Amino acid sequence: MAQNSKDEPYHDLQRVYARHPLGAPKSETFIEILKCYFDPDEARLAAAMSFEPEPGEIIARRAGVSVDEAAPILAKMAGRFFVRGFRRPDGVRTFRLHILGLGVGLFEEPFMMRESSVDLERLGDLWNKYFLEGMGREFHGSGVSLIRAVPTVKTVKESVLPYEDALQLVKNGRPLTLNHCACRIAFRNCDDPVDVCIGLSQAVPGGVEPGVPLLDHHHAAAMVGRLASVDDVVDALERAEEAGLVHISMNVKDDPWFICNCCRHACGLLRGVTDLGITHAVAPSSYWMIIEEDMCSGCESCVDRCPVGAISMGEDGVAHVTHEKCLGCGVCEIVCGQGAMSLQKRDNLIFTPYQDDRELFMLMAEKKGMEYPVHHHQP
Repeated sequence: MAQNSKDEPYHDLQRVYARHPLGAPKSETFIEILKCYFDPDEARLAAAMSFEPEPGEIIARRAGVSVDEAAPILAKMAGRFFVRGFRRPDGVRTFRLHILGLGVGLFEEPFMMRESSVDLERLGDLWNKYFLEGMGREFHGSGVSLIRAVPTVKTVKESVLPYEDALQLVKNGRPLTLNHCACRIAFRNCDDPVDVCIGLSQAVPGGVEPGVPLLDHHHAAAMVGRLASVDDVVDALERAEEAGLVHISMNVKDDPWFICNCCRHACGLLRGVTDLGITHAVAPSSYWMIIEEDMCSGCESCVDRCPVGAISMGEDGVAHVTHEKCLGCGVCEIVCGQGAMSLQKRDNLIFTPYQDDRELFMLMAEKKGMEYPVHHHQP
């Protein structure tokens, strides 16, 4: 180590996270967050890891420790799911870092896994502080929309595209999990349904990575989420819509990882718009809301329901939509008792998602002047 500081491993690990396109601004708050996940020996090994799977031997060599010393530490971290670990079909154990957060990242895991060794209330407060200090703006700082709104199941239109059809995403995204929302658990400021966070393929423990996940069975049994059927997930989508939650998914066509059902109060994704005022934090769907003014009763239910303040009452007593703000999510249409609202295709600009997560992160990195994939430059 360059210094004898007990915090040096955590600062090293912060610098690794900062090299990912999502970013990790330097902050003592983030150092305190990392201490909730890792002891100093674990942090030292984690700082030698990549965001791509690597054999434990390579990580140990990079960290300057023996394989025998590294093996149990890596296994312990993977067992708690604070890093991802797999035993490949050839028997080699590989490990990688979680990304900082995006439905399936470092932030979410202790809340989804009900990690008993962590003070979850304190950790939630730290993450909230870090979000407001700089993580939220860094997350969306490239100008590239990481996530996008998906129209409600109940308002799906004719000719809806597969990547905008929540039902199609679910059918194509197996295996599926239903998880408790990490944001609502962490920030404790929302009474909306919790058990509606949907993991798709890569977000599922095991997911699409080759091999068997190195996840402690006792720990896995305590996981709040569960494997779910298509019917279970569709029920969760409908319950979320009734509560006014916005379907949000990763802004890619292929394997979008998750469908979060997001509120304006707690969601670390939607709060990019509602708390930080970053309009591109959530890409809208290719629809926007249209109101038939002669059918509007002026009840204001849609005004209360809109999560981003895109609907207001005019002096004429009729609801009006600011289309520049509209996410095209459809949650307002559900509460319109007059049938005055409908989602229609945007008539000028259609937002098309990126092909996959690699393309998305590469574009983010390019915009920030970074390299991606993130590499260590030593063996």
